[in-house]
Amino acid sequence: MKTAARFTATALALMAALAPGMTLAQGAFPERPVRLIVTFPPGGSTDIVGRLIAAKMGEGLGKPVLVENKPGAAGNIGTTEAAKSAADGYTLLFHIVTTAVINPLTQKNLSYDPVRDLAPVAMIARIPNVLIVNKDLPAKNLGELIALLKANPGKYNYGSSGTGGLMHLSGELFKQQAGIDVQHIPYKGSAPAMQEMMAGTIAYMFDNITGAMVRRSGQVRLFGVTTEQRVPIAPEVPSIAEAGLPQFKNASWFSLFTRAGVPAPVLARLEAEALKAINHPETAERLKTLGAIPAPMGAAQLDKFWKAEFDYWRPVVQSVKLD
Repeated sequence: MKTAARFTATALALMAALAPGMTLAQGAFPERPVRLIVTFPPGGSTDIVGRLIAAKMGEGLGKPVLVENKPGAAGNIGTTEAAKSAADGYTLLFHIVTTAVINPLTQKNLSYDPVRDLAPVAMIARIPNVLIVNKDLPAKNLGELIALLKANPGKYNYGSSGTGGLMHLSGELFKQQAGIDVQHIPYKGSAPAMQEMMAGTIAYMFDNITGAMVRRSGQVRLFGVTTEQRVPIAPEVPSIAEAGLPQFKNASWFSLFTRAGVPAPVLARLEAEALKAINHPETAERLKTLGAIPAPMGAAQLDKFWKAEFDYWRPVVQSVKLD
């Protein structure tokens, strides 16, 4: 009897331990809609791409993926909510370079740990940034611009959409690699910075290529994209790397993360459906119209890329006074 009782107890314990895995193996996930937190307001490129991926993932999962816009604090409000959500796979985070890398490097006392609390699912796409120059500046290309700035240390200013953001750090990286002496003027967004550049207050600025193409006019010129190669939306614009600064390579990027600790089968399902969504022909075509370059990566590859981005930007952040 004791042997039978021990056997029964052991069997019950084993079944209890296996139950979650058995449920997942039977394909129970998802049993309800999944939510995707987008950390910026509706209407921008982040929101548009997030909704595009959500719709395609919902088709594959058999349950809708519902976008929830949680803007504020440079994306930290939505990121914090995702980082503190249940580790069940029902909350996804549309993580971009700003929230995934720049904020953790530039902001103190975040209420979450970006590495401990969040886990990568899949990379979606990259959007190149571009060096935009005032039309009246006496330089015809990147080489001439650098020569002009070197010959006139301290004379020229560059602008950005705000202190500590990706465009500011791109400007500082350009300053370091080109060996120039220029002053930074921050603005509250790319649009006012562009207006000031057209007025001649600043000589140049960085912006993502989507915004640059929308605002492009005879008042400005595009001297180089920040990706390694030229981009389809502006094939006439060389890369900054090919134009003279071979180590200057960066971009805005979009990815999917979830709460760390999500069961492996659930994470694998989310990863598979995300990659299917990214590789869908309709997705690629829509991304192209936004100036984005599809960049499908699975969770493991994204994890390596993400951590390499910390290594790339950390020295730049450490060299800049942000307080």
